[in-house]
Amino acid sequence: MVDVEQFNPRNEAALRAWWEVGHAATSYRPGKPWPLWEQSRVALPAHNPERGITLIGAIDGREMVGAGLLIRPLKENLHTATAFAYVRPDRTREGIGRRLATELEVVAGGDGRTTLQSEAYLPPDGSGGASEAFAAAMGYAVASRESIKELTLADYVARRNDLAASAPVPDGYRIVTFDTVCPDEHLDSYGRLLGMLLDEVPLGDLDLTDSEWDGARIREAEQRLTEIGRHMHTALAIAPDGSVAGVSDVRIDDDDPAYGQVGITLVDPAHRGHRLGLVLKLATHDVAVATYPSLVSVDTSNAEVNTWMNAVNEALGYRTIETLLELQKRL
Repeated sequence: MVDVEQFNPRNEAALRAWWEVGHAATSYRPGKPWPLWEQSRVALPAHNPERGITLIGAIDGREMVGAGLLIRPLKENLHTATAFAYVRPDRTREGIGRRLATELEVVAGGDGRTTLQSEAYLPPDGSGGASEAFAAAMGYAVASRESIKELTLADYVARRNDLAASAPVPDGYRIVTFDTVCPDEHLDSYGRLLGMLLDEVPLGDLDLTDSEWDGARIREAEQRLTEIGRHMHTALAIAPDGSVAGVSDVRIDDDDPAYGQVGITLVDPAHRGHRLGLVLKLATHDVAVATYPSLVSVDTSNAEVNTWMNAVNEALGYRTIETLLELQKRL
């Protein structure tokens, strides 16, 4: 008999067992699909002002054979939650994944969430897989399709000088970089741009609304990143009038300096047409290369319909390693 139970992420033994299940369940995927243990050990129990999490495990005797995660936004989109279910590879096709997914729905519904979102990962050509079939069986529809891309540092270094020569900083603009903590003089304008994100990126049918980022919220988020050892190396494009015209970042953890991840890249519509997206990405990747001698690769994801950003990433040397299906279900 398999029991499904919630547990406190501060219970390190349970958290380690949960982590082991997720690690095994994602081991078939390319790239860096699962964080290192030290990253999870620090980040999951830590206070997060942006998100609430629930962890569940499927227990058979004294062994954890399934792991579930529910993420609930705490600032906006309070009608949504994101659910993930993982089953140890030697225990698939026993109904464990369905039990985990059902329990996550119960938890989400009890918190007043009416829209559940999740993800399925396929090969680069988008061919079907077990995760997509399971999602469909659980009532999830595909709301958006994205490409997960990976950049090796060798590819970036080989292309970097030619790209920089082809995309100089536009006249009148300047680039400001920082590690995690935004300079005070740009804080309000940076927040204004962050608040535009969900209106400007392709969301497909995902039921999400935009957010508001004032200085206090930004500082609270920065403090959490600092406390868990996550660096958000950020580049801002400053327009001639002093406003923030664009932003991009690369995120790297102290516990895993070999791998980075692009967070966001966004250019204000009023300042597009100057190749600022490429300029900003060059700036953040240059900082990452200079700061982390052991850096091996950086990954990112973009909606397949976002042809402009996909072209920027391909110019940098990113190559598609997976197709990501953004899934959605109404409770």
